[in-house]
Amino acid sequence: MADEFSSRGGVAYIDPGVTAWSQGFASHKNATWPFARLRVDAERVLITSLFGKFKVTRANLVSITHFRGIPVLADGVRFVTSDHEDAVIFWALRGKKVRDELLRRGWKIQ
Repeated sequence: MADEFSSRGGVAYIDPGVTAWSQGFASHKNATWPFARLRVDAERVLITSLFGKFKVTRANLVSITHFRGIPVLADGVRFVTSDHEDAVIFWALRGKKVRDELLRRGWKIQ
């Protein structure tokens, strides 16, 4: 992918209705750092982990939101797509960097 940004992190698959850490959610699947990788360019976001690939495109995107996580340890970005039953949170130690790189490539974060 041209002009790709990549970051290691963790991933959690959760109910799409969960919007905040304080809601006391349980993840359906969870992999901690460094067992997930996010790759982003202008056309797609790809999250790979022990659970396979989660692909976000302009066509299947429902929303991208900042998911405030565990203070100091990790910060998340929550992705909801029209073709996947779970929302996916990518946890990163450098969460602001991940959000900045998404924005730089034209992905809107709510």
